Amino acid sequence: MTMTTITDNDKYVLNAMFNPNYPLDFDQKSPVDVLDTENDQKALEIKQIEEEGVRLAEQNRLDEAIERFNEAIARNPNSPSAYNNRAQAYQLQNKTDDAMNDLTKAIDLSSNVQHHQKTRSLALTQRGVLHRFLGNEKESLDDFTEAAELGSAFAKQQVLLSNPYAAACNQMLSKMLKQLSNPS
Repeated sequence: MTMTTITDNDKYVLNAMFNPNYPLDFDQKSPVDVLDTENDQKALEIKQIEEEGVRLAEQNRLDEAIERFNEAIARNPNSPSAYNNRAQAYQLQNKTDDAMNDLTKAIDLSSNVQHHQKTRSLALTQRGVLHRFLGNEKESLDDFTEAAELGSAFAKQQVLLSNPYAAACNQMLSKMLKQLSNPS
């Protein structure tokens, strides 16, 4: 069996692919969770299946990617990253309900597991975007708030933008800075 190594740069590019509407937070670059133990052959095989799904999705072969994510989920139904990645593929297919279900599952599975917090943050952020798209502003803000607490810069930005006082302050600050740079 051949092992493929994914570099940090590869992960960054994959995050850009799977999160085209999000700022490129290098902190949240990994589409696949850290394994509990690198020596666990079954876990490594599942990770490879999931990474293959990511590569297929990157090639816009979404049905095949979803099949790989399904296989990863069948082998480990408690993997939040597999649900999160499948949700991203569903989003690219405009299957909002399926994406929402998978994001909720990823969030539930990662709730009390420290090494799944990046996946939790990504899933909360994606679900926040979906809620906003569906007009569920309160749910969107709740998800963005929790993702912001986990360190998502994009979610923090969304929370700030939803605060009318912060938005007014940002407008005033922007206006002042423009006046300072162009005193005429």
